[in-house]
Amino acid sequence: MNDSHTDSSANTQEVTRADSNPVPLVRSPKDLRRMFFLISVGLFITTLGQPGVIGQLPFLFLLKNEFHFNAAQQANFFAIATFAWYLKPLSGLLCDSFPLFGTRRRSYLILAAAVAGLCWSLFAVAPRSYAAFFWLMVILNGAMVIASTTIGGILVEAGQEGGATGRLASVRYGIDGVINVIAGPLGGWLAARAFGWTAGIGALLLFSLVPLTMMLVNEQRGARRNLQVWSAATVQFRLILRSKTMWGAAGLLLFVFMAPGFGIPLRYYQQDVLHFSTEFIGRLQALSGIGGILATALYAYFCRRLSLKPLLLGGILLNAISSIFYIWYRTPQSAMLIDSANGFLAILGILPLFDLAARATPKGSESFGYALLMSVYNIAVFAISNPLGSWLYELPRSAWHHNLTRLIWLNTGTSLIALVLVPLLPIILLVHRDGERTESS
Repeated sequence: MNDSHTDSSANTQEVTRADSNPVPLVRSPKDLRRMFFLISVGLFITTLGQPGVIGQLPFLFLLKNEFHFNAAQQANFFAIATFAWYLKPLSGLLCDSFPLFGTRRRSYLILAAAVAGLCWSLFAVAPRSYAAFFWLMVILNGAMVIASTTIGGILVEAGQEGGATGRLASVRYGIDGVINVIAGPLGGWLAARAFGWTAGIGALLLFSLVPLTMMLVNEQRGARRNLQVWSAATVQFRLILRSKTMWGAAGLLLFVFMAPGFGIPLRYYQQDVLHFSTEFIGRLQALSGIGGILATALYAYFCRRLSLKPLLLGGILLNAISSIFYIWYRTPQSAMLIDSANGFLAILGILPLFDLAARATPKGSESFGYALLMSVYNIAVFAISNPLGSWLYELPRSAWHHNLTRLIWLNTGTSLIALVLVPLLPIILLVHRDGERTESS
């Protein structure tokens, strides 16, 4: 953001901080360790319990084999049914400005977990119809957005106050790697069985978050309504519209993730062409998760020794390279090697982008700011990348029809466009290493 606006926006942020959260989350190394644990537990439950995680393979093959959706229809279904993730900034504003039963975090987590658990339960008894599954998916994703946004606000507050945005980004994607190790084999196993098993486990996970939140989130009642968050958000929107550097930051996230995706076509290719079982596909996802865990450990080392700019440039290149390997995706052996390499390189490549998102979030509006940047990611992936790639894959009477190799090359080339946007980012976000405290402007 332009330096000329720093003083005025800082004053607004100080008022917002004073009204909404007068006691910092992190005041000592002990507090930081406690927040690391709290964030880890919350991220684990709210991530594993999402329909796109534990339910990814069961939903995908249910829609493919029972609803007879092709890749394009399936991508469009999820693009619309998950629209709540595109509105995540509004969820952030809600959590930051309107306390629920006197708290900004605790009550929102409890309510969202209860609603999500109920939706998962209803999937077990819902009729096999498009309308029933669509509306349950819409409500479930809405509840998961509230839960995810609340955890994200805690993550950003702790990261900024403790100078640990890079380490917390590593924790976040380390947990994602662990979840992939669990969700891959579990999802493959569930996809081969009655869908009620998936619904029951999803409900158990989300309902378990209710007592966990009561025990782990010791937030005192008495938080006051903070409408200044909305004023600050309006100021931020105006500054973004006038700032070429902020357009560059949003463009960087957009161009990396909007490249025509081949994730859904790959699942169809695995089952229809390579004849992989759902259990084996789940094991491949687990190998990718192991690669991701190794990547997060490596990033935690490099982010404290290198500034963000070389990490971003290298990350974009690694993310593109990780896609090219899928050209040789032909046998079970090659699939195991490629998915393992992709899990490592792709996560190592995108970690700097989410480190950037945490650094760029303005103080006093942690949930809103972080959610705003994450919504760019969600729109790019679910509303653009997946539908566009799947549409090309299913395009009849064309060179793209079921041509996975052509789609892979297009994905790689489009991702590399983001390299030209790195120099447009605000210099204050690029020159510091993790552990050096900076003030977001």
